[in-house]
Amino acid sequence: MNRIIFLMTILILLSSCSSQPNLNEPKSQHTDLSYPEAEKRGYVVAGPSGVANVDLLENFFQDYQNKKTNKVTIARYTDEGDPIYVDLVYDGKKILFTYDNTWDAFGGGQRIRKTSCTNLGKRTGSRGDQYGTEYFLTSCKDDIGFSDEDNKEYYILFIEEVKK
Repeated sequence: MNRIIFLMTILILLSSCSSQPNLNEPKSQHTDLSYPEAEKRGYVVAGPSGVANVDLLENFFQDYQNKKTNKVTIARYTDEGDPIYVDLVYDGKKILFTYDNTWDAFGGGQRIRKTSCTNLGKRTGSRGDQYGTEYFLTSCKDDIGFSDEDNKEYYILFIEEVKK
């Protein structure tokens, strides 16, 4: 009888220690798409092999300036080929920014982070030894890990251009 009680106690303790997924953590709305698949789905894509569908980001920027609702998804690929998704949804007043690195096997701390921002910026110039246009978010409600802590900016995408 004591053995049964001991075994039951051990089983209860082990089951309470098992790792359960965090039910409060949002699930990714994306799948592990390859670069060509994301491009075909109409995502802005960027990675070691270049960028595609950049016009969609520029259209989003123009709609933001004209206070017209729009949304865009960006799939940024790591050197290993893992996607990191950035969703931007503009409602005419603010931009809902979602950063999803759940598919990045080497990213560490894979999760989905969200905040809302009121400013979308664009600047053209040098970035290290490259020249191009960079899109970034500022004036965000929450700090979910700024790309540029000093300027309180979230990096969205850099598009290299041939300097004339």
